[in-house]
Amino acid sequence: MNIAIILAGGTGTRVGGDIPKQFVELSGQMMIMHSMKAFAESEYVSNIQIVADEAFREFIEDAMFEGGDNPISEKFLGFSDPGENRQMSIYNALVDIGKTLGESSIDGVIIHDAARPFVSLETVNECLLALDEHDGAMPVLPMNDTVYFSRSGVQVEELLNRNNIYAGQAPEAFLYAKYLKANKDLLPDKILLIKGSTEPAIMAGMDVAMIPGDQRNFKVTTAQDLARARQLIDATD
Repeated sequence: MNIAIILAGGTGTRVGGDIPKQFVELSGQMMIMHSMKAFAESEYVSNIQIVADEAFREFIEDAMFEGGDNPISEKFLGFSDPGENRQMSIYNALVDIGKTLGESSIDGVIIHDAARPFVSLETVNECLLALDEHDGAMPVLPMNDTVYFSRSGVQVEELLNRNNIYAGQAPEAFLYAKYLKANKDLLPDKILLIKGSTEPAIMAGMDVAMIPGDQRNFKVTTAQDLARARQLIDATD
């Protein structure tokens, strides 16, 4: 079985307002509900584990079960506590799902940000299907801009070949046992330096495939991102 881990533990105040961005309303629903939709619809996802602070769990549950059962509530497994950084939040969820389901019963995990509300069902499925031949998979976008390297941040030292540079997105999928070990090997301190979900997998020598990304699958970080998200929602309603 494959388990989706939805990261909703961040404080995300750059969009403005009094609540984290993942709980801001988009077209009548909290952003996190839009972000979980594709995972609930995917035939390759068995359950959904959500990383969220206790203060917001009741709101999430109310949204999931409002109006009766829906595909999200039917797959909901449980909550995990946010960690000291993003990767520790992921590790907490990895441990929790192993305790709940038994580590040997979990084939893969797919990790996504609650602040990415436009992930498609196709992207979710392609990531998980790639685990048949790889240890992991992630969607990427080609780099269209000219890319330069600088250690100082003051002057250009090198022009990089943009044909070899890609921007990573979420969700990121991994074989559970290998990815759990990759994270355990970074405890207790190195894991706090991790910036992206795939980094522990690469450090552990895991084979991570790249699948085509989607420009719509952006992360809502700023007020401008939120305005863009609302425009996209309005355009599809």
